[in-house]
Amino acid sequence: MIDIEIITLTAEQWVDLKRLRITALTESPDAFSPTAEEARSNDDDYWRRAAQRAAVAEGCEFFIVRRAGVGLGLASAQRDQAGVGHIGAMWVDPVLRGQGVGARLFDTAVAYLQNLGCDVIELSVTQTNAAAIALYQSRRFVLTGAAEPLRPGSPLRNLVMRATVG
Repeated sequence: MIDIEIITLTAEQWVDLKRLRITALTESPDAFSPTAEEARSNDDDYWRRAAQRAAVAEGCEFFIVRRAGVGLGLASAQRDQAGVGHIGAMWVDPVLRGQGVGARLFDTAVAYLQNLGCDVIELSVTQTNAAAIALYQSRRFVLTGAAEPLRPGSPLRNLVMRATVG
């Protein structure tokens, strides 16, 4: 198993959040609704506030994959008002793909939501992201049949997946 750590984002790590999110949106533009251009247009205060909100919000965490102290992956996990868990912003740097890192990151997010009492967890995934769909299916997530456009003007669709974990 590759030597990584998965940490919870702190408010002080806003630069890591900014870099990882922009890198993810640049490297995998069709995997996310927001664009790298949109993310780059946000000033540092935006990223500071985002990290601060995530660090203090109840029922919400960002997880960072680090190897040798460098952030190389990101995922968010949040519980909504109805108690449903949501996983988003899931991305692992290509240098770590195919080594089980995405599965470890995903399992960390799921475990966090389960510890919050979420019996149902949902996520969306771009229809062309076969590797992500296979990972989620290996974790008992199923396609619900619901879909929405990736973003306005895109022919791609985000597919909704759900698992009952409680």
